[in-house]
Amino acid sequence: MNQDNSLHGEFSSISPAEFFYRNRQMAGFGNPSQAVYSTVRELVENSIDACEEARRQPDVRVSIDEERAGIVRVTVSDNGTGVPHSEIPNAFARVLYGDKFTARQRRGTFGLGVTMAALYGQITTDSPMIVVTQTSHTTGRYCQLLIDIENNQPVILSDKSHEREGPGTEVTIRLKGDLNRSRERVYDYLQLTTVASPHAHMELVINGSSIMRMGWWHQMLPAPTTTSKPHPHGADLELLRRLVADAGERSLHDFLVESFQRMGKRTATRFLKFLAINPQQVVNTLSRGDLSRLGSALRSFDGLGRPDGKCLSPIGKDAFLTSVESVFAPSALTYGSRGPTEWNGNAFIVEGVAAIGTGARAAEVPTLYRFANRVPLLYDSGEDTLAKMLKRVNWVQYGVGSTTPVSIFLHLCSTRIPFKAAGKQSIASLPEIEHEVLSLLRELGRSLKKTLKRGERSVRDAQKKREFDKAMKQVAQFSAELAECDAVPSTAELIHRLFEVDHHV
Repeated sequence: MNQDNSLHGEFSSISPAEFFYRNRQMAGFGNPSQAVYSTVRELVENSIDACEEARRQPDVRVSIDEERAGIVRVTVSDNGTGVPHSEIPNAFARVLYGDKFTARQRRGTFGLGVTMAALYGQITTDSPMIVVTQTSHTTGRYCQLLIDIENNQPVILSDKSHEREGPGTEVTIRLKGDLNRSRERVYDYLQLTTVASPHAHMELVINGSSIMRMGWWHQMLPAPTTTSKPHPHGADLELLRRLVADAGERSLHDFLVESFQRMGKRTATRFLKFLAINPQQVVNTLSRGDLSRLGSALRSFDGLGRPDGKCLSPIGKDAFLTSVESVFAPSALTYGSRGPTEWNGNAFIVEGVAAIGTGARAAEVPTLYRFANRVPLLYDSGEDTLAKMLKRVNWVQYGVGSTTPVSIFLHLCSTRIPFKAAGKQSIASLPEIEHEVLSLLRELGRSLKKTLKRGERSVRDAQKKREFDKAMKQVAQFSAELAECDAVPSTAELIHRLFEVDHHV
């Protein structure tokens, strides 16, 4: 996942850990209720990513225990890759440590992962984070870690051998939290996680009692995503400077071809001719002004193809329909998708499912379930562009009304999700995303209209069938009496043949 470079300027004079310590509310840790939910979410995201990297169906167990009033212990364990011993301190106790800085879809963002939750636990209970992890090639380790906030460095309190049953990781964080108020949110999050990741299994244990076990609705793992070169439309000055620093003595023409996707030799030649720049100029001789001009031209250049979709992992039609059906048991389903396309060079796909009869209340606007990179979004829906686009559709013209319970499940996957804040709960309004979401919603609306009409026709046909059945039974009875027959002939086969019509569109 791409790093949000705008954050660097904000904490250039302080450490990243100190910055997020001061802005923990922005990062989803504003109150004890939301803190429990955010801690579970960060740990579960890491767990599922680790399992997918190991090409295993995730089996994730979430345990929440209330030690005393206001103090909660959250433990999440998985069957993922595990973490090598040498990487444990930095991976868990250092902010902005990781490899999520390339064009590849991941659940996490900003490089925070579990570290923000550990920071919150540390400052509210003065307790270390406990990590038990084991890889397939090493023995298990047990570590107790704190974070040196001022210097953004891990502090190791304990590090010893500890065998697990198999590879994977278990993380425990003790924090100030409100279990009663967060319980429903955590349940909803895990349930919806099995919708967006139907290949995963979730278990929730609260105070020693198993509350839920669900998932593994779809057996096939998502295809592994690949790291793609940046798209030219994302070529800001900072990206160009980093690419140029690694380019050495390459010519400008070769630099463009080798550094960007959708920039073949002919396209690069045409682009540089349009820009009136010598294609043989050595790239590291370009001035800051040259790079600024080059970046501006790349971002506005129209002669480029769509971004590579191999870096994205949509849920997919079969898996999405199966998971919604397994969790919500609707009476009818339809699927649609748009993309891949891009915003500022960041590839994205939007996909959705419209479901009838999911237990949602009937209303003129469908109930919306939002997902970003397979992560359910449960807060700040009023600020989210997906929710805003839903309200822009005239659902009445598609047959959705106060008597029709309809739910819409929308999933945006991208190499970079434009979240409005570090809490990662609402998606910012961008014209490219708005256009694709609105087009998808209207497509789902048209499919809904056909489905609802088929349903209405089926109801009418069923009523007619009952009326014909009653009438034909009377005719058969009268006929038998007139013919002085003791047995009344069955009319079932005749009625079946009369109404044997396929109404599918």
